[in-house]
Amino acid sequence: MRDGCSVIRLDWHGEGVDSVPWTDEWQVYLLAGQLLVLVAAAAVASWQVFEARELRREQNRPFVVVDFDVDGGYLIYLEVMNLGTSLARDVRIEIDQPLESAIDIEISKLKMLNEGIATLAPGKKYRAFFDMGFRRHEDRPDLPMSYIARVSYTDEKGKRPFNETLSLDLDQYMEIRAVTRHGLHDIHSQLDKIGKTLEKWTWSGGSGLIAMTPSESREESARIREAMEERRQRLKEKQAKDNPTD
Repeated sequence: MRDGCSVIRLDWHGEGVDSVPWTDEWQVYLLAGQLLVLVAAAAVASWQVFEARELRREQNRPFVVVDFDVDGGYLIYLEVMNLGTSLARDVRIEIDQPLESAIDIEISKLKMLNEGIATLAPGKKYRAFFDMGFRRHEDRPDLPMSYIARVSYTDEKGKRPFNETLSLDLDQYMEIRAVTRHGLHDIHSQLDKIGKTLEKWTWSGGSGLIAMTPSESREESARIREAMEERRQRLKEKQAKDNPTD
C-alpha cells in the first residue's frame, strides 16, 4: 500500500518490508521506456543498414539480356549485352526454338549461342545480323515471330548465380516507320566520292565525267586549234592596223 510518498512492499507473510519512494519507482519505469526506445531505434537502424547493403549489392551486379533490334526499319539483329555495372562470367544462352532466318543466315551456329561467353564486361554488346523484316513477312510467314530466351551467368567472382527469362518478340517492331539520320561520317563519305569523281573530269577519251570517243576528241582538238589560229590572225591584223609602216 502507499503511505504519503512511500511505497510499502509486503513479503510472503504480508508483513511490510523496505519502503521505496514512488519517485524512484517512476525513474525505473522511465529508464525502462528509454531502453525500449533505444532497442527499437537500434533495430530500425540495423534494418536500414541491411537494406542499404542489399541495394548496393543489387546495383553492383551484372545484368545480361538477349534481344532483337531493328535497324533501318527492316534489318533485324540479335543482340547480347551486359546492362549491369560489373563483369558477367560463364554466360549461357538457351532459346526455346531454333533461330531460323528467311535469308538463310545460320545464326544458330554462333559460338556465343552454343558455347556461351566466358566474360562479358559492363556495357559490352555482341550484335549479329539475323534477318530482314519484309523477307520474313512475305517469303517465310511460317517462321516464328517470338522466342523465349533463358540466360544464366555469375558475377565477376563466380559466387552469385543469376538466371533471366526474356521474351524476344518481333511483332512489336512490325509497322514501325524508321527515319534514317545521316551523320558526319556519311557526309564525309559522300564528299570523298564527289572528290574522286571530279578527279576523273577530263576532255580526253576514257570514262571520265565528260567522256568522248577518239574521233570526237580529235575533232574537238582541231576545232580548238582553228579557233586559236583565227584569234591569233585577228590579233596580228589589229597590230598591223595600229602600227602602219611606210
